[in-house]
Amino acid sequence: MLKRSIFITLMLALCAASVCAQQSVGSEHWFQAMRQTAANLAMMKSLTGTRDYRKLPADYVEFAGRIAFPNGNPFPKGRLPDLRIVCRDLAADGVDRAPLVGEDGGFYTVFKRGETYDLYWMYYFGSREKFASVTIRAEGPRLRRLTIEYRPRDAADVSSERANVQRIESGRDADEVIAVAPRAGSTLVVNPDEYDLSAFPHQATNFEEQQVLEDIRSARSSALKAGAHERLARYYEKRGDSRRARAEYAKARYWAGQN
Repeated sequence: MLKRSIFITLMLALCAASVCAQQSVGSEHWFQAMRQTAANLAMMKSLTGTRDYRKLPADYVEFAGRIAFPNGNPFPKGRLPDLRIVCRDLAADGVDRAPLVGEDGGFYTVFKRGETYDLYWMYYFGSREKFASVTIRAEGPRLRRLTIEYRPRDAADVSSERANVQRIESGRDADEVIAVAPRAGSTLVVNPDEYDLSAFPHQATNFEEQQVLEDIRSARSSALKAGAHERLARYYEKRGDSRRARAEYAKARYWAGQN
């Protein structure tokens, strides 16, 4: 009887883990679910004249965003402000996005290739905070994934857009991302699917570099991806490359949170 109870408990745990993996931000199951929400069907209708995501024009991509709060959610009672996304070139894409942000910080939308989009938190009385901009690379896959680490600026700057701009490179072929922050380095935007090897030797010259490459090649699960990014981060950290190290540590934390 005890063995049977333990077996049932293990099976339930495995099922729960499988469901969590399927529903994690950016997974195939997550994309399928988000395409069917009322808000996203309405957005699709505005863009294409149809609610069928399969008729999304070839010059658009589906986007899985995840906003992370490394120091904890700073908003009152953890309730996020409304998110608004606007294309810089309204003639190219005049449809404002107002995606719902889930408890896990995830949101879904579609972007036009080659265009730049500004992301805002919308506050009461018409004030807003621009906290990131994303330029979608014209080439690349139809499905894009990105995580953004958000740290609040000073209260006096909530409605101001005159902030320092920091560019974070998240891979040779990644979408260009501009993080808007009150202080250099206070906001980090990374693509968790990319390993930044732009400052890494083309061929391994020692055992440490071989380990980094082997971890990257064998990273198939969330846990292994977290480990691979962390090893690459330590490699850059040892060499004084704090910018790349910070970006890789952020990616490691993202994948660790998917376990």
